[in-house]
Amino acid sequence: LREIKMECEPDSVEVYPNMALIATVGRGMAYTPGIAGRLFSALGKNNINVRMIDQGSSEINIIVGVETEDFEAAIRAIYEEFAR
Repeated sequence: LREIKMECEPDSVEVYPNMALIATVGRGMAYTPGIAGRLFSALGKNNINVRMIDQGSSEINIIVGVETEDFEAAIRAIYEEFAR
């Protein structure tokens, strides 16, 4: 952590333990309105709090961070929303 601070000189660095990252990836996500909304709605309906969000400019993936204890429920919620 000290090396990151020295190299990058950020204003602050925070570490959150017990986080799980989930990447939702697909070419169909690019330029399709409502995909992110569906993802977050599916998680919210299942009482899963999103602690982190990342989406690249290509729009083919969205990464969310959830509590480790919510990981399996989050995967099921996303699967139910997009694969069924």
